[in-house]
Amino acid sequence: MARPDKISRFLPITFLNGMKVQRFGKQCPACRTMVGAEQMTGIASLIRNRIFLAADGHCTACGEVFPITCVITDDKRVHRIMIPGKLFRYWLFRTVRNHPQPSDTREWEIPEHLDQPVGRVVSDTDDVTRSAETLGRFQGAVIPAWIEYETLRYVFERAAPPGGNLQLDEDELLLDGRLIYRRTARQVV
Repeated sequence: MARPDKISRFLPITFLNGMKVQRFGKQCPACRTMVGAEQMTGIASLIRNRIFLAADGHCTACGEVFPITCVITDDKRVHRIMIPGKLFRYWLFRTVRNHPQPSDTREWEIPEHLDQPVGRVVSDTDDVTRSAETLGRFQGAVIPAWIEYETLRYVFERAAPPGGNLQLDEDELLLDGRLIYRRTARQVV
């Protein structure tokens, strides 16, 4: 069972996709100095492939003590918690107490739903042909109407949902971590 401690002692934490969170920091709201995980006391835990963090930050520059409550998704995005900090902290301590975390010596068990066929994840560095026709912009990126990847054509379907609640069907492709395309029956030669 995890007990309140320096957040740096809970790190690194590795997600099922292999991404790893090794450091964490937040600016002090009073003086804007960066406060690292070494100056945070609380708890951080990987639950359902998300890191839940509830802590108090201790600024060494101005002495300010401030609450930190957030969720980190497997794409390393940090999301604020919109419920009161005390309630979130209570929930997290109860959850961790009732669901012990795997130790470093035990292998992760992959949940059954991840064994099912899922779509592809492609980054902007992969060999992707993008259409000149665009549908607009999302999070500052142009949305190509269609793309071609490994001799298959995909048409734009939707934007990825915030917060990491992403589920891809077998014929879907995630581009650049934010745009979802669906494979067409047409194969490019």
